[in-house]
Amino acid sequence: MRLLPAMGALALLLHAPAAPAQDFDRHGHALVRDAQGWVYIDRAHRPVLRPFIYDNGPDYYEEGLARFVEHGRMGFHDEAFNIVIPAEYDFVFPFQGGKARAGMDCRVQRHGEHGSVSCRRWTTLTRP
Repeated sequence: MRLLPAMGALALLLHAPAAPAQDFDRHGHALVRDAQGWVYIDRAHRPVLRPFIYDNGPDYYEEGLARFVEHGRMGFHDEAFNIVIPAEYDFVFPFQGGKARAGMDCRVQRHGEHGSVSCRRWTTLTRP
């Protein structure tokens, strides 16, 4: 089978790494979109972690930590993308005053494009 030049270019394009949605940060990470959603990658285009998406973008840093999602659970990472609190909770609120609420057995009720979370069990996390 012989590829026409245009088809070869298409094949190269289909196998090219995803273009970052933003430039690489000072720690060497960039946000890209893949088949499963948003993911931070390193300069070698390896996935690092998936941010919790809030307000149409990655979660904001509060007290130096942001939320991430792994296997349907949530945890916290720092600005260098080190995992500070592993993804062990169904839902976590951002840190305020060194504390964050974390829920288990949670459900999300959708209200249009927004939603609210109700959990059967809550605990309070202390910022490490």
